[in-house]
Amino acid sequence: MRYIESMNRMQIVLIPETLNDLVSEKNPIRVIDEFISQLNLEDLGFIKTRLDKTSPGAPCYSPEYLLKLYIYGYFKRIRSSRKLMEACMTNIEAMWLLGRLTPDFRTISDFRKKNASAIKKVFTVFVKICVELGLYNKEIGVQDGSKFRAENSKDNNVTETKLQKKIEIVEEKINKYLEEMDKIDEEESDPQEYTKEEIEEKICKLRERKEQYNELSKEMKEEGVTQKSFIDPESRLMKTANGGFDVCYNAQIIVDPGSHIVGAVEVTNQCNDMGLLSPVTKRIKEELGIDTIEVVADKGYEDKADMLECLMNGTIAHVPSKAGEGSYEYELEYKEASITEEVLNSTKPEDIKTCLKSGVVPTVYKDKGIEVTIEEVEQYVIEEGEPQSKFTLNEDGTALTCPSGSTLNKVSRLHKKDKTRYASRATCKDCTNKCTTSAYKQVDLKDGQTVLYTKKFQKFKRVRIKQTPDKDKIRNRKSVVEHPFGTIKRWNDGSYTLLRGKEKAGADLSLLFLGYNIKRVISMVGIPELIEKIRKLMGAVRFGYSN
Repeated sequence: MRYIESMNRMQIVLIPETLNDLVSEKNPIRVIDEFISQLNLEDLGFIKTRLDKTSPGAPCYSPEYLLKLYIYGYFKRIRSSRKLMEACMTNIEAMWLLGRLTPDFRTISDFRKKNASAIKKVFTVFVKICVELGLYNKEIGVQDGSKFRAENSKDNNVTETKLQKKIEIVEEKINKYLEEMDKIDEEESDPQEYTKEEIEEKICKLRERKEQYNELSKEMKEEGVTQKSFIDPESRLMKTANGGFDVCYNAQIIVDPGSHIVGAVEVTNQCNDMGLLSPVTKRIKEELGIDTIEVVADKGYEDKADMLECLMNGTIAHVPSKAGEGSYEYELEYKEASITEEVLNSTKPEDIKTCLKSGVVPTVYKDKGIEVTIEEVEQYVIEEGEPQSKFTLNEDGTALTCPSGSTLNKVSRLHKKDKTRYASRATCKDCTNKCTTSAYKQVDLKDGQTVLYTKKFQKFKRVRIKQTPDKDKIRNRKSVVEHPFGTIKRWNDGSYTLLRGKEKAGADLSLLFLGYNIKRVISMVGIPELIEKIRKLMGAVRFGYSN
């Protein structure tokens, strides 16, 4: 039995094969090629989309080909610009995609850095395509965050606590060397380890280092920050899932619970998730052109101020309570308004605010676990400027004259509070005026105070909102949003960012999640069918960000 024989490397192929013959019609890179070919890169903000033929110097590479290369690279788990350059020379698929172009690694790297904002828009365009194809439900999403290591080691990050410890260590070393110098002077003998001059030099260097630490501490206080990173200034030291600490970015995503397609990626340097529901949902609403959305998140997002902000702007946040309570309650100042049918049925944030502040549930919030009631409450308010609304101390300080003209005598001295107490139960027993908050009609006057204005009840209306999160949506949250993070970090080796700064790190992660989304859509639709749908959807008008 013989082995299958290989071709002789020197054999001339009489019928030459084309690159197109080497790439199957069902190869996923054909989807990438079709998608990028239909984009209006100039509208998206890519640089050098148009060139002046009279400009000096060698011609540059088209942004279209470099973008195809990057999406292909992230799709195939190749993120390094040097490895992408190597793929252009050795990989048949990369050769087909770029038409045998071989850009240098610096050209490839600079393209990603200089077009970070535009790359993020490409991600959004693909999400819009998923919406048009019925694969992404833009009315509901699941939000979660995960830490991605930044291009900054822990040694190049300092916190207030770490800085204080460094200063203490330097001071201990200085004191130790000073004691050693005193010992040398007293014994008048040759030192065993360092000479006096060497010790003085070490002390001088330690003092310089201490001065640097103090300057850094002062700088942090002036900037109002509690930590500082030296390589990537926008990154922060954060607690990671394994219980340790690393310098990271906190990446937020919103995922469709049905298809698991990622609809939004937002890179933040906030160390926890509290307060991030409103800004992230606001961005996805702007990008997808919607006014309202339901978002499901875990307990780490529980922030009543942020959740109320969401509710006032068209976002219903389903967040479980850390205390185990079944609902959340918010209070708003009542503001009377004329609620027309148009305002009631509107989904605009300003109309939703108008309805809620006037104590009416807007139509878009019907059957969403939102209850609104109006209640009358009483509150003490201080009346000033009216002679009949104040207590007045007499000259010798032994009594007070109340607004009704009666006398309250001195009854005790409150030494810890530096106050004097005046009261007259017999006088105040039958008085109907509510001059004080005390049940016994007693008044406390601070030392040096001669006049005390009365307090009275004032009635006003208040809106109380009760929001009950959907338990079924919360129950399914983890099985939805953990899947994309797990895929990106484990399968695609994307647990870290390659670029510095929130904007560029956002482009890096947008490419990662774009590759993930393309894989999801291919598995749901199929390659030939998806290419045909992209052509029909985007072929008539070149699809730009403004669309």
